[in-house]
This record gives sequence, structure tokens and C-alpha cells, in this order.
Amino acid sequence: MEEYSLLTIEAFAHYMRGAVTLFFLFWSVKLYSYKRRSRMMQLLFYATAFLTFSHIKDAVFLFPEWKYSMFLNDMARIVDLLLIPLICSFFFEAVHPMSITKKRLIRLLVLQLMFVLAFVLYPVEEVVHAALAFDFILSIITLVYVLIFAAKHHKYITDNYSYIHRIDVNWVVVSCFVYFSALFFYAFAFEKTTWLSESMFNLFTIIFWTFLFLFACRHRLIRMFRPEEAEKPHESNANEENEAIIEETQTIKQSISERNTLIAERLQQIMEEKKVYLNPLVSLGDVAQAIGTNKTYLSEYLNSTLKTTFYDYINTYRIAEACRIIDAMPVNGRKPMTVVAEMSGFNSLSSFNRYFSKVKEMSPKSYYSSKII
Repeated sequence: MEEYSLLTIEAFAHYMRGAVTLFFLFWSVKLYSYKRRSRMMQLLFYATAFLTFSHIKDAVFLFPEWKYSMFLNDMARIVDLLLIPLICSFFFEAVHPMSITKKRLIRLLVLQLMFVLAFVLYPVEEVVHAALAFDFILSIITLVYVLIFAAKHHKYITDNYSYIHRIDVNWVVVSCFVYFSALFFYAFAFEKTTWLSESMFNLFTIIFWTFLFLFACRHRLIRMFRPEEAEKPHESNANEENEAIIEETQTIKQSISERNTLIAERLQQIMEEKKVYLNPLVSLGDVAQAIGTNKTYLSEYLNSTLKTTFYDYINTYRIAEACRIIDAMPVNGRKPMTVVAEMSGFNSLSSFNRYFSKVKEMSPKSYYSSKII
């Protein structure tokens, strides 16, 4: 009976190994078209293609004469470590677009390849340990880097965008932490793997990479402008009224109070009359252009004078609009909250519910119910 159970677990392990291989092969094909979208997706495609190769190459261990070869096992481990520079580069690029150049990627891969060549020439355990140590350090650096730049990214999008749906990088932080934690745990807890531990790890692999692939495909990268770029007035085909405001703003830029007064008047006007907040994708640059100033001055006004971010400023107006819509609803004619969210300028129901609860300390449905009691 015990022998039958072991054979069953071994068969399941082989099944999971095949399933993981097909899984990565499927995503390699799917990501081929996505790799043109951005460097982040290009790096993810390379990593996925390598994972497919890595799983296929392990088929050599199905042959009994190679299965227990220590040289081949160590060689397979050290070759598999080539994935680490690729996945680290992907996480780097996701939180800081355009930071990974071809030269930087090649340097990392060449460093990792040196361990492969060293093992071919000197097939000793010390080379494998050195490669593991190098990747451990690279992983820690990546984790720290991702946390730092994710915080900078979050501040930037809240200062410049009225939405964070599909542009925040929280999923990158979670993915990075889970991925490297799983690798460290697997390396230390399963130094001698069993069929059961191999099966569980492959099952986890499918779940984790499904999460990562789906979030990566829906993610939209944003370019963080440099301070010197932000100082320049927004160049566009502005109408004569906006050009006059720009000229006036430049004339009085020595006086912050006068400039802020001008921005406040113009900002209130476009919020109340033009209701620019109803555009779900409105950005700081759009509003700055509409009031005839640049992003730096508008951002300084919001942050220093109003003590708020652009994200909070716009969404406060949207919540007020949503409350007006809900207040006007007849008792027997409640609109779906998805419609209310869209009408008030939110581009996702989850963002609407989250921010409404933050401002009103109750859900939109509870707010509606309180009005009809």
C-alpha cells in the first residue's frame, strides 16, 4: 500500500512537471506579441522563454544513467540560475521604466555565465555555492531597489494622476517579495527534494506566475518626467486665453502668493464650470494646460498650499459628484453603483468604492440607504 502511494505521488509529480512546462510554453507564445509593448514585457518574455527551456532541458533526468549524475544535477542548477538576472531586471524595469538597458542586462547575464563556464572548467561545489551567493546578493539588492522605487512611483502617480487603476506597482512589490521568499524557502527547506515537495512547488509555480502574468499584461507603464522637464511651460496648441495666463504667470513668478491666487481662481473655475474631474484619465498635465500654467507650479500649489495630492484633490470632487447623483435618485429607481462610478469620473468600481468609503466612512450603498430611511 505504501509503495502504491509513493508511485502515485511520483506519477503526480511527473504530471505536474509536464503541466508546468506546457504552462510556460503557452505563456511564451502569448507574451511574444506583448513584448513589443514595453521593455518590461520584453524582459518578461525572455524570462518565460528561458523557464520553458529550463523545464524542457530537465527531461534528460528521465534517463536512469543521467538521473543520479552529480555533475549534471549541479550543471542544471547553475544554468537555471541564469533566470535570476532576467527576473531581477524585470522587477527593476517594472518599478523604474527605462532603467534596464541592453548593456546592463548583458553585463548581468555575462556575470552569471561566468559561473557556468567556471563550473565546466572546475566542476566543484564551491562554484555552485559562489553562484548561489551572487544571486542571493542580487536578489536582496532587487528587493531593496523595488521597495524604494515603488514608494517613489506611488508618490509620483498620486501627485500627477487622478487614478491609480492599472498604473500602481503594488503587484510588483508583492510578486518580488513572494518570488524571492519562495526561492529561499525552497532552497533551504527542500535541500533534498521529494516527489511531494516537487509537486507542491510546481503547483505554487503555476499559481504565482498566473498572478504575475495577468497583472503584468494589464499594467500600464508611466514615464516619470525629470524636474528640469517639469519646469518648462506645457507646450501645446493652447487657445489665446491660456497663452495670456501663461504669460501672466511667468511675469509674476517671483511672487508665489500672487501666482497661487491666479492658479486658485482658474482651478476653481475649470473644476466648477468645465468639471474636468469627470474625465477618468485626467492628469496633472491636463489640468495645468487647462489653467495655463505648468505642472510644477500646479503641483506646488496643491502640495504646499492645499496640503493635498492631485489624486486626492480630483477624487474629492468626484465623490461630491457621486453624492449629488445618489441624492437625486428616486426611492424606487436606484442606479447601479457601476453607473454612478462612471458618471462621477472613476474608471473602476473598486477605486470608487475604496475612495468613497475613505471620504464618507461608509460604502456608496450604505450612503444611499441612509438617504431613503
